[in-house]
Amino acid sequence: MRHDSGLPKVLVALWLTLNVACARSGSRVVPVAFKPCAMAGVGAVDSSWRQVKAPGFTFCVPGSWEPTGAGSDTLDPSHWKGREGFVRWHLGRPQSMSSQPRMAEVTGTVSSGGMSPPPPPPIPSPATRPDASCPPPTNTPFMVDRVVVVVTQAACSGIWTTTAWSTAPEIYIQGEAQSAANAMLLNAIVVTIRFAPVRR
Repeated sequence: MRHDSGLPKVLVALWLTLNVACARSGSRVVPVAFKPCAMAGVGAVDSSWRQVKAPGFTFCVPGSWEPTGAGSDTLDPSHWKGREGFVRWHLGRPQSMSSQPRMAEVTGTVSSGGMSPPPPPPIPSPATRPDASCPPPTNTPFMVDRVVVVVTQAACSGIWTTTAWSTAPEIYIQGEAQSAANAMLLNAIVVTIRFAPVRR
């Protein structure tokens, strides 16, 4: 009687192939499902925008923008990019408010504005020459969901940087654009920040 020794080798190869395939597919992180931004009357935001979920807060980006990193089961990726520019969210305090780090003092009047979203802050004017010293950043505080958010904007060497940050909770979103028109889109993004209710 003759035994075919090739059959066990085929079964072992099939078993190894399935294990490798299953291990690869199980390691992928499933992103949070697309959730339309449900904000009305906030600049260019409409139903084509998507909500980005971060720890303790959300904000919205244009629907055409794509993530450039991985998310988790419960959080969206922290980096988003479109042809107009990019934004990223982080926990903690921003290390820099612009491409040219500076010290700045934040002063201003915080207004609650009721339930309507705050108006976007004005766009800073760009530096006239790429090698010109950069004008100081502007700071515009506003209140949303009982949290003070400061929008710091800087324009230097043809790059507009917008940073919306809070100290309680310590979070920020920061974006860059290469034109004043695209910087206005960053303004529309930062005024969509909403905070999760604090459990007491």
